[in-house]
Amino acid sequence: MYLKTLKALLLGLCIAAVGMISWTPNSLAAPGDLDQQVQELIQQNQALTDRLNQLEQRVAEPRATTEPAHAGAESILGHIEDTIHIHGLLEFGAAYRSVDMNIGGHEQDSDLAMTTVELGIAAEVNDWVSAEIALLYEDPTFEDGEDNFEVDTAIITIANEEETPAFLMAGKMFVPFGGLLEHFPDDPLIHAPLALLLGETNEKALLIGAELEGFTVSAYVFNGDVEEAGGGDNVIESYGFDANYAFEDETQDLDMLVGASYISNIAESDGLEEELGDIDSYTPGAACYVHVGLQDFFFDAEYMTATEDFGIGELHMGAASAKPEVWNLEVGYNYNWWRNLEVTLKVAGSDDCEGLGFPRERYGINFNQDIFDDTVFSVGYMYDYYDKDDHADRNTQDLLFGQLAVEF
Repeated sequence: MYLKTLKALLLGLCIAAVGMISWTPNSLAAPGDLDQQVQELIQQNQALTDRLNQLEQRVAEPRATTEPAHAGAESILGHIEDTIHIHGLLEFGAAYRSVDMNIGGHEQDSDLAMTTVELGIAAEVNDWVSAEIALLYEDPTFEDGEDNFEVDTAIITIANEEETPAFLMAGKMFVPFGGLLEHFPDDPLIHAPLALLLGETNEKALLIGAELEGFTVSAYVFNGDVEEAGGGDNVIESYGFDANYAFEDETQDLDMLVGASYISNIAESDGLEEELGDIDSYTPGAACYVHVGLQDFFFDAEYMTATEDFGIGELHMGAASAKPEVWNLEVGYNYNWWRNLEVTLKVAGSDDCEGLGFPRERYGINFNQDIFDDTVFSVGYMYDYYDKDDHADRNTQDLLFGQLAVEF
């Protein structure tokens, strides 16, 4: 700016000088001398102009060099924003339970807990490779201990649906066994759902699959923690399969999911492996599940079972063998009266699971109310009826619960 001002000032002085010379009386300068002086002033003015232009270019050069650096920083930040995504889940819960025991007596307790803190990072590495990590902290209700943050999942995925329907996943994951369909707040706030307790399996696994026109099939292998008595350690010999079909028709507001699963050793599930040591032989498991949503109504059903008996005493069943099975039925309605309110009724149960502490019958009702975007308040009630051989000697249990969940 100051160079432009200086340039204008010099030009003005030169013009003024030329004007003064042109008005000088003829007695002071001859016509030839006057023309020569004017030419000299014009040349000097041109030289000054060229010099000022050079200075302007030198001053502008640092700005030109800094602009690409700033643009590069914006490019890096834009790349991070487009390829790396951070998500999280916070759940705070309150619960009250009243338990009637088989041999008289009554117990009741209540608790407040920061039941779930989850932080996940997902990255689109390139057109074929993505990665996801989830850290999880849990504080179960009615229990004294708290879990520190641990790696819940860490998965590398190789897939490109525009090029091929096949995909590969490797890492620490929940292998696809059962649908684990649930509209109630789940464990660790409340001891549910039963299918999750029997079948949820978190392992370091290698999975391959394909998805085409709604059909998804997958197969996986892993080295579990539960070993056969007398068998070798650190052997990759557990495996499983899952197949499902998903359908959606927006014109009729209809969606559907139907699937079935198989696992070679159901004892590897998180709900069973803590109850078992070495077992005589692996016990396979199977599951089937269905979801139907029509306009504002939905229906979920799931059945899961061991396909063979566990050995005598392996499930804390005394001198009896056991073939555990569970089922879960839920029907509900979404009512958008202010924000969406989801009302769900549940009927669930189990058989040969008294050694695991599962109720024989379960009935419940739950309300999930959206109070803000990505913020849900839940409140509900469940009634459990236990087998007479329940490992904790319970007869019935009444459970009231509430939860505030925020997802970002």
